[in-house]
Amino acid sequence: MPKQQQQKKRAYAKVSFTCKEALRSLVFQEGLKIKQAAQKLQINYASAKTIILQFRQQQMRKCFKYLSKKPCLIKQASQIKYQFKIISQTGGEKVNEKVYDLN
Repeated sequence: MPKQQQQKKRAYAKVSFTCKEALRSLVFQEGLKIKQAAQKLQINYASAKTIILQFRQQQMRKCFKYLSKKPCLIKQASQIKYQFKIISQTGGEKVNEKVYDLN
């Protein structure tokens, strides 16, 4: 038998939801590196890296809903009032939100 077939497969260790949440908070809120956070939580580094990668991809896939489906138009804004909101997120959690009014 070839050498590759003789080796046993690695055991799969399922990471609990609470451990995943703790990993996310350590990486995104505390600013630890993935390797440091994995060691602190006693998780395999490859598993931790995969969890963080999947979380980042989920955050990028979130839909942004715009009120208007029309393309941007140019108008004089003399009598029209506009209001827009900027929401800042870090690691999927809202950090700051500010509303601006333009006259």
